[in-house]
Amino acid sequence: MVYYGQTSCEQDTERYLDVVKYVFSSYKKEVPLVVNTMGWVKVLSSFSLPPQVPFSAVALRVIHTDVAPTNIMYAVNASWVGLCRIPDEIRCQSDGPVLLTQTPVCDCLGFGIVRGVEMQKKLYHILTPVPPEKLRLVNCLLLGNIAVPNCVLVGQQGVEGEIPYVTSDYNYSILGSGKLKKKKHFKRREYAFECDYT
Repeated sequence: MVYYGQTSCEQDTERYLDVVKYVFSSYKKEVPLVVNTMGWVKVLSSFSLPPQVPFSAVALRVIHTDVAPTNIMYAVNASWVGLCRIPDEIRCQSDGPVLLTQTPVCDCLGFGIVRGVEMQKKLYHILTPVPPEKLRLVNCLLLGNIAVPNCVLVGQQGVEGEIPYVTSDYNYSILGSGKLKKKKHFKRREYAFECDYT
C-alpha cells in the first residue's frame, strides 16, 4: 500500500506519477489493484459531516403541540424528526424557516436527528441513515413527541471526556445546583386590597 498524502496531485504531478509507477512495478496478480482517484480522501471525510439543509428547502411543523414561531428553533434543535415529502411546493416568504400551519398528510422517507441549527447561515444539520438520493426528495420536517433516546446521547462512540449538556453524574455540592430550600423563618407579606366598586 502506498499513500501519496494529498487529496489532489496538482501541486506535484510528477511525484504522483512516480508513486503510480512504483505501485505498478510491485503489483502481484493475486490481489486486486486499487488506484485511488483524486478527491476520494475528501469524499471519505465528508461522511463525518451531517447533511446541511437550508431553511428555505424544507417546511417545518411540530405536530404534537402548539409552539410559538419564536421558539420553534429551540424545539427542533437536538430533536428526532420525520423526513417527509409533501406534494405541495415550498414557498419561502421570509428569511426564517418555512412553518406549516397544519399537519400535512405526506410520505415519510425516514427519520433523523437535527444535530444543530445554524441561524446565521440558515441551515439545519441533520444526522440520518437515509441515503442522499432519497434525502434530496425531503421537503418537510415533522417534529413529534418522540425524544432522542438517552442511550444515543450518553453512549456516543469516540467521545472522550464529558459531553456538553449531557452527564451521568451530577455534583449537587455546586452552589445553585441543588433543590431550593424553603425558608420558613421569612414571613410573607400580607396585602390589604381596598376595592372601590363605585
